[in-house]
Amino acid sequence: MLAAGVRRAAYVIGTVAAIACSSRTSNPSSTQHAALQAGVDSVANRLLAALRRDDTDSLVALLAEDVIIMPPNEPVLKGKAAVRAWYEQLIKQMRTSELTITNREVFIGGDWATEVAGFEWTLAPVGGGPPVVDRGSYMQVWRRAPDGRWLFSREVWNSTSPTTTTTTTTTTTTS
Repeated sequence: MLAAGVRRAAYVIGTVAAIACSSRTSNPSSTQHAALQAGVDSVANRLLAALRRDDTDSLVALLAEDVIIMPPNEPVLKGKAAVRAWYEQLIKQMRTSELTITNREVFIGGDWATEVAGFEWTLAPVGGGPPVVDRGSYMQVWRRAPDGRWLFSREVWNSTSPTTTTTTTTTTTTS
């Protein structure tokens, strides 16, 4: 468990270092930077809108083919199909009632952007019951495709909410 945490931390640090060191232009003008920032902001807002609507197709459309997502206390998700399956399972159980982002920062270097922020995500159980409020912070990495679109490439997040353990009971019948 500790080794996995160390690997994740090394990955995140390596990603941030790669972004900081990579650059198509050594020092983009303020106009170029503003255009890049606007592009990242636009796609990030579309991602948030998809999450707020529980819209799997709109969410997946923003993902890079080789997307990697590292949810807390779960296995790493690799590729669009894995993320789709994970998210579809989530929205079978919970629906977004509110999602708020705070203290958002975006760092852009060449064809890469790193977004760091806090979040509060309120989810209502599909079967009824009190809402679940998850709070935490995340780091997302966006990659600009050759056609200029920004694609969601990597994410790791933490949660200050305690983990819950569910027990699955399997019933076997014989004839």
